[in-house]
Amino acid sequence: MSTPYNRAITRPAGRPRGAGRLPVRACGTERSGAAAPEADHCGTGAEHTALLAEIVSLHDALVAAPDLEPGPDTNALFTRLVGLAVTPHPHHVVDAVLADPDLTDRLPDLRARCASGEYALERAWARRVLAAPDPAAELERFPYLQNYRDLTRIEYHAVAGHAPLAPRRALFVGSGPLPLSALLLARHGVAVDAVDLDEEAVVLGGAVARALGDDVTVAQGDALALDDLTGYDLVCVAALVGLAPDDKAAALAHVRARMRPGATVLARSAHSLRGLLYPVLDVADEGLGGLEPLAVLHPHTDVVNSVVLARVPG
Repeated sequence: MSTPYNRAITRPAGRPRGAGRLPVRACGTERSGAAAPEADHCGTGAEHTALLAEIVSLHDALVAAPDLEPGPDTNALFTRLVGLAVTPHPHHVVDAVLADPDLTDRLPDLRARCASGEYALERAWARRVLAAPDPAAELERFPYLQNYRDLTRIEYHAVAGHAPLAPRRALFVGSGPLPLSALLLARHGVAVDAVDLDEEAVVLGGAVARALGDDVTVAQGDALALDDLTGYDLVCVAALVGLAPDDKAAALAHVRARMRPGATVLARSAHSLRGLLYPVLDVADEGLGGLEPLAVLHPHTDVVNSVVLARVPG
């Protein structure tokens, strides 16, 4: 199915490159030599079987849904999936589930459907905010608003703590029809521009920013067509810009080549079962497109996304 929220890079047809790899380890670092004692538990046990069955059942239900527009049934499915993703489980159980072929074969499609559902939810709420007599009050009813606030606060302070100066000007790539991340970042005193590949998202996102009185400019743009970025202290790349690892790395490499040395890039990722919802950014190897990693933050609260900070070398 099409994935309109996979903006800035279109996911190639068929199975993405790298999709067969273990998306994220929960049992700690890669092991060499003798297996660690906990490795004997991975892949066995009733908890692993039950957790995998629940994920498969949710994916089957999403596949069978006539559409992914917000509604009681769709909302319930995604609420269950998000709740499952943020609920702690033993590391060896998570590792076993994420390595199970029954899941690895499904994972690209599951993430794509989550992307489509997130886009549909944001679009519906953008329209609600714009139609409301009091747009700010209506936005307060958005079910994931506090999650965005918490994540943006974590990101801002992480960037400020790893750079010589707090960011003054930022670009958010993949802002969506309800550009909360860009709007909330601007409320930390940062001048924010936002871009999105999807024309509808740009129209709605710009209108929402104006309705709420936030000084955020939203324009249409492809992550692989961005030009001079030397004026930005910070470029933020949304989690759904590039669903496949090679596409994400290409986007980050393009951004890196157009920023000034020493500037900061923030890329959203995921960890543990949160990788069911969002792509997991591989900080090792070539996953950062030539950027120098600074920090990786994995919230263990209800915040779903991880935060990867990197620096433009030079």
